[in-house]
Amino acid sequence: MSNDPRYPGDDDSDGNKKTRLVMRPDVAEGGFGVDHTPPRGGSVIGTTRLVGNQGQAGGAPPPASPALKPQQQAKTQYVREGVVDTNDPVAGWIVVVKGPGRGGFRPVFVGMNSVGRAPSQRICLDFGDESISREEHAFITYDDETRTFYLQHGGKSNLVRLGGKPVLAPTVLSPNDLFRIGNTTFRFVACCGPDFDWSSEVHDA
Repeated sequence: MSNDPRYPGDDDSDGNKKTRLVMRPDVAEGGFGVDHTPPRGGSVIGTTRLVGNQGQAGGAPPPASPALKPQQQAKTQYVREGVVDTNDPVAGWIVVVKGPGRGGFRPVFVGMNSVGRAPSQRICLDFGDESISREEHAFITYDDETRTFYLQHGGKSNLVRLGGKPVLAPTVLSPNDLFRIGNTTFRFVACCGPDFDWSSEVHDA
């Protein structure tokens, strides 16, 4: 028997002391006393529950979760519809003077240049004029042997006009000429011509 009258029966038959848990009335189940003050050391503050994988040997804590890898960002790749050779020297330019893309320009290369909205065209008119066909609405050609430019239609229902007249056959394109494809009017600016060609010898300036 216990010698302490408050805790009778705390001795075993051999006279050894046994520990007994006594809940304190001033400790609430939520972990704080009735006066909302933190409990003193050694107080019982509620039920403890083991959370996680309890089946591991030795009660070892579960392995830490691997660090989350940042989400890979999608990469945008621009795929051309065709291969356009722009290594040839520039023979001139066409400049948008009226319509969508006003102020924009495109180079005209030596040889035959297909004209349309598609990226596969040698002269890509991607200014937003939907009345221009995607492919081969027109052709602009520079003949380096005669040093002459030509404008011709591509067989589309929407006509190509030069100086207000429809182009029904290959027509000579002269410097500063105005021509219209769809709803866009262009001015032609020549680099090559009778006075200069890339086959000409150029003297120092």
